[in-house]
Amino acid sequence: MSEAATQHARVRELERVPQVSANERYYFGYQYGLGADFLVPYLLRKGVDFRGKNICEIGCGEGGVLAALADQGAEYALGIDIRQEALDRAEIIFPALGIHSEFKIHDITNQETPAEWRQQFDFVTLRDVMEHLDEPERSLRHVMEFLRPGGFLYIVFPPYYSPFGGHQHLLQNTWGKLPFIQFLPDPLFQPLIKSGRLGDIEEVNRLRKIRLTIEKFERAVKTVGLEIVDQELYFLRPVFKLKFGLPAIRVNVLKHIPGLREVAALEASYLLRKP
Repeated sequence: MSEAATQHARVRELERVPQVSANERYYFGYQYGLGADFLVPYLLRKGVDFRGKNICEIGCGEGGVLAALADQGAEYALGIDIRQEALDRAEIIFPALGIHSEFKIHDITNQETPAEWRQQFDFVTLRDVMEHLDEPERSLRHVMEFLRPGGFLYIVFPPYYSPFGGHQHLLQNTWGKLPFIQFLPDPLFQPLIKSGRLGDIEEVNRLRKIRLTIEKFERAVKTVGLEIVDQELYFLRPVFKLKFGLPAIRVNVLKHIPGLREVAALEASYLLRKP
């Protein structure tokens, strides 16, 4: 990853926090950089105002993106994840940065929305999370319960049939380095992934069942009644700037070309609004 991940002044503040290791600070900085350098400018241009607002990130990890958004003047930040170890780190980092926050374990698909979260948020985001949720439509309905009327929802995901949309890279084996192997039928696909780590093999197979495409996502958005404010498609994802030093390249010309957009766009992002 680029050294820019640790260059933000807010990230350097963590150097004086002994409980945060250099590796943890680096990864948090990568998330923070993505939020501060790309997501914040984009969302501000689209009319999202964070000042005095309640915001939430579902699948927040250590919370770097959430921190960058909260630094725009948010009143309160809620981070949700299913991994306690990630939330434990966030609970050290956010107080050190002086951000009013709370972190909770919650399964957005299978658990009911707690009463204290219902219609309490002006902005919610899921970044590289939606493709992992077994029931997209049900999950979106639960997410909508967080939002106040007129609230914004920002979702980013890699379409399943994009080069690495099958998440085969998780396997860290030779075959996982090849694009588009998710197109193979099971008799050919399964032998290629059997040498990966067990948990990663299970996740790759689970995503194979979900197969979240742009078409499937847009159908779910329409069904639950969300309004599409903006859509962006990328051939090179914004996160690649931090990971590899590569510029983001949009392919919005493909928005209305079914099939081609599914394989050529490595990222689909949507800014949605609750009526």
